[in-house]
Amino acid sequence: MHSKCLDAHPGIRPATERDLGRILEIEKLCFDPQWSQDQFIASFKDLFLVYEQEEILGFLVACSCEIARRAIIMRIAVHPDHWGRGIASRLISAALDRFKCMDLRCAELDVDIVKNGAIKLYEKFGFKIMRVATVNYDEETSFYIMKLLLRNSNG
Repeated sequence: MHSKCLDAHPGIRPATERDLGRILEIEKLCFDPQWSQDQFIASFKDLFLVYEQEEILGFLVACSCEIARRAIIMRIAVHPDHWGRGIASRLISAALDRFKCMDLRCAELDVDIVKNGAIKLYEKFGFKIMRVATVNYDEETSFYIMKLLLRNSNG
């Protein structure tokens, strides 16, 4: 489904269950707390992309609501040995192209406010900070909710 939307993105393909071992390895290196294997398995029914060059170097998970015409990028990770090589940019670009093929209106994501590199990357694609949210006031964990309009609301 919508595979032609990925044709312009060499090395990027939909994730499969056989990729889970490597995806979980990258997840463990990049996030605390980590998603469970079950959360990843549930993501196969949405947009779940991997970037692969001989082995998987990164992944992106998103979900979409075609009725609301919006997508939410839920997870992006690149193996730390491959940071700074444009892999996250390639994954985001492929996902945004896919969202446009699906005629979605906007894409959203959240990012920890201390992750300046990630924030700058998202801003490069046109994402704008919409608001700050705090999940746990005791730990002072805050993040930005960022949004990108993919097309005009009337088109």
